[in-house]
Amino acid sequence: MTNEREMRSESIGKLFLKFVFPATIGLIVAGIQGVIDGFFIGNAVGSQGLAGVTLAFPLLIAIVAAGHMIGIGASSLVALARGRGDLKEAFKLVHNAFPLLLLAGIGLTAIGLAFSDSYLRLLGASGPVFAMANDYLRVLFAGSIFLLLAIALDPIVRNDGKPGLAMICLAAGVFVNVVLDYLFIMRMGMGITGAAIATVIAFSLSGILLSLYLFSGRAELRLKPRSFCLKSEEVSRIMKAGLPSFAMQFSTFFILFGNNYMMLRYGSELAVSGYGIIGYVFSIFSLIFEGIAVGTQPIIGFNYGARCYSRVALTLKMAVISCLGTGVVGFLLLSIFPEQVIHIFNHDSPELLEITLNGMGIFIFALLAQGTVMLGSVYFQSINRVRSALFIQLGKVFLFLLPLLLILPPILGLDGVWLATPAAEFLMLLIVLGLLWREFGFLKNERDQRPLLH
Repeated sequence: MTNEREMRSESIGKLFLKFVFPATIGLIVAGIQGVIDGFFIGNAVGSQGLAGVTLAFPLLIAIVAAGHMIGIGASSLVALARGRGDLKEAFKLVHNAFPLLLLAGIGLTAIGLAFSDSYLRLLGASGPVFAMANDYLRVLFAGSIFLLLAIALDPIVRNDGKPGLAMICLAAGVFVNVVLDYLFIMRMGMGITGAAIATVIAFSLSGILLSLYLFSGRAELRLKPRSFCLKSEEVSRIMKAGLPSFAMQFSTFFILFGNNYMMLRYGSELAVSGYGIIGYVFSIFSLIFEGIAVGTQPIIGFNYGARCYSRVALTLKMAVISCLGTGVVGFLLLSIFPEQVIHIFNHDSPELLEITLNGMGIFIFALLAQGTVMLGSVYFQSINRVRSALFIQLGKVFLFLLPLLLILPPILGLDGVWLATPAAEFLMLLIVLGLLWREFGFLKNERDQRPLLH
């Protein structure tokens, strides 16, 4: 476990590796479950199955958004409280967060089961694609509580000083998902429903393992049922602190909804399938960016709370360099090997290959900006600057992306749909770089508090 002395005085390079590496691996491992579903569905069900999952995914963002709002909201406040040496406050926060998770899971299950078909009709889905997407949604919403536990408890366990354990718990779920996807989809012919059942079981395992740790005596922020409560003040603080994470995830709903709608309008179901393949590929790099950002959150939050500003600045600088480097590597890989990557998900449709190659050739430019934009939002959330974090997340979508989706496709057709995302990322990158430049100036000018030596 990383204690307070280490957080204040251990070299930032060692802390960076200790927290960022397992956070990144853990997020990739958890997020890759969608990619695994895409692999098996694309090869066993075909392009209609891929289209069904792609159309269903935006609504599932509600589960991810709620989990991140509660989990990252609570963990960012916990890090700041620990930096101030206020363990009582940290204890109180996690004991409000856990029952809040259970309540949110019940609500999401009820809402998802009631409105999944209406959402798909609004999107314009029909026939087999509608049926498959609806089956997928209903199974996953039925398991909302288990998905929420895995998503939200991961950052809390990391902030308890156990980033490696959090990674292992998520990895166990992925292993189970691979095995069950193969059995349910390839061997038993359960199709898209089998993929959804496998995902719920996998997330359930991760959520249960993370819960067992937090209820055990090994956890510094040990959960005790008699201490559970839902006090309006703490719940409000958690939700406010987690609002940027909610916005980051929920804005993805508008991104996916807008792109799917425009793909159907200016392309076809085949274009939606191509967008789904690109989404699966890009999700790997998005998870790496997110791992770098949320991995630095405990370091930044603790040291900012402890007023060790030079350590905050060094951590932020390392994170920016890591995001930029990852973006360049991703851009080069997908520029050199696009066909090989696409064939992982579908290798028997020349039309799908052609439309996906064209889209990917445009879309890959977003990788050069996306990581730094995401990092900027998570950084400001880590130091409880909620307005700045919200502006970055919501501004990218509502100031840039959605207007570009309305402006570019009438001029450029389907290419305009592909172009809107990288254009929006670069426009927001200019703003984020300005905000971070000003932040580095503040951190440089503020005087550090001397690290504790006891």
